[in-house]
Amino acid sequence: MPGTTPLGAAAVDLAALGYTEREFYADGVANRYSGAETGALQAAQIIDGDRPYRTRVLVRTPQPEDFNGTLIVEWANVTIGQDGEFLFAEVYEHLLREGYAVAAVSAQRVGVEHLKRWSPERYGSLSVDVNACGTDGTSLCTGDPLSWDIMSQVSKALADNVGDVEPLPGLEVENVIAAGQSQSAARLTVYYNTIQPLYELFDGFVYEDAAGQLRSDQAVPAISVNSDAFAFGFPRTTSEYTRVWEVAGGTHASLYGSQYMDEVIVRDQSLLGPNGPISFTDWIEPSCVALPAFSTVDTGLVLNAAIESVREWILTGNPAAPSKLFDRDAAGVPVRDADGNALGGVRLAQLTAPTAFLTPRNGTAFPCSVSGQHRYYTDEELKSLYGTHDNYVKQVRSTMHEAQNDGYILKFDEKAAVEAAKASNVAR
Repeated sequence: MPGTTPLGAAAVDLAALGYTEREFYADGVANRYSGAETGALQAAQIIDGDRPYRTRVLVRTPQPEDFNGTLIVEWANVTIGQDGEFLFAEVYEHLLREGYAVAAVSAQRVGVEHLKRWSPERYGSLSVDVNACGTDGTSLCTGDPLSWDIMSQVSKALADNVGDVEPLPGLEVENVIAAGQSQSAARLTVYYNTIQPLYELFDGFVYEDAAGQLRSDQAVPAISVNSDAFAFGFPRTTSEYTRVWEVAGGTHASLYGSQYMDEVIVRDQSLLGPNGPISFTDWIEPSCVALPAFSTVDTGLVLNAAIESVREWILTGNPAAPSKLFDRDAAGVPVRDADGNALGGVRLAQLTAPTAFLTPRNGTAFPCSVSGQHRYYTDEELKSLYGTHDNYVKQVRSTMHEAQNDGYILKFDEKAAVEAAKASNVAR
């Protein structure tokens, strides 16, 4: 329900972490492009310009003394019919702990029009429409033709910290990383291949499920962290400056990311079902074969490492850990174990020393087909699996140390996982 809080505001006490969240309206004029399309590996060309837009951006900033110099700009995902920060949902604890500035851009019509319906008073002046298509040249253009320049211009304005009011008070941005999940990752794939070569705006890219084929002739670091649920065919990008890290047992949104999105959506009452407001999980579950949905494998831990690796690559030139892929047969289909989890890839303790039975796939109907399922083991089952609590902790420590040593999770997250295992009651 509309109120004083912006739609999609962070579902965390930012002030307690020294952060401030503000919402801005962004006005500008944008170009339309030819060649900015899926599969293109050449720079786009301008069709025309001076197309006005007005959108919004959410900005979260730390105190200047805590800022690490890096701005993360997420292209909001609109698959559920509204803006969603699905990547932030997985990694917000890390970003806020490490002093990143974070922004979310409403770059597409679906998200902007939803904003206007949710609160006409707050967002009624927004528009990213272009009426220059069709046989008469005055019909609404599809495909969000202004989205490329919206992402570029808003990100540049944030990095330059310009405007009547500084959007990043007291901060000096050293580098900018573009980020996106799923639908917005697909848009950022096109951006990397066709728009980035024109303006060279972003210093790095982080994708979650999943980047398409990225051109190999740009010295711009990019890592795609892909889930087991989205392991379709052969990985489509891995070269000198690009990486693919596939997470065994992971789902399109993790259990933890979905819980964050539930908090945001339930608070905002922004997603409607047949009988009124619903949660993100409510949106998923009707297509599920088994409940509850989602995997307990914490893909966010691997995304944390991807973000830090891209930042390190930008700052020092030290490349990220190599691509880590699933074992595949000749047709590109991942080889799976008896529980249906892919072999190979990045393996976390939630998979190798599980406290729940999980599967990355759940039927054939989207969205649950890529949302998986989990069932927590009983105390008796855990005792049978591990024998002793110390044995469970040992297995967690071994898996997480290997993942950290190889560069796919951070030392902080390795230590936290081991400490959580020690403090648990598993197999006591």
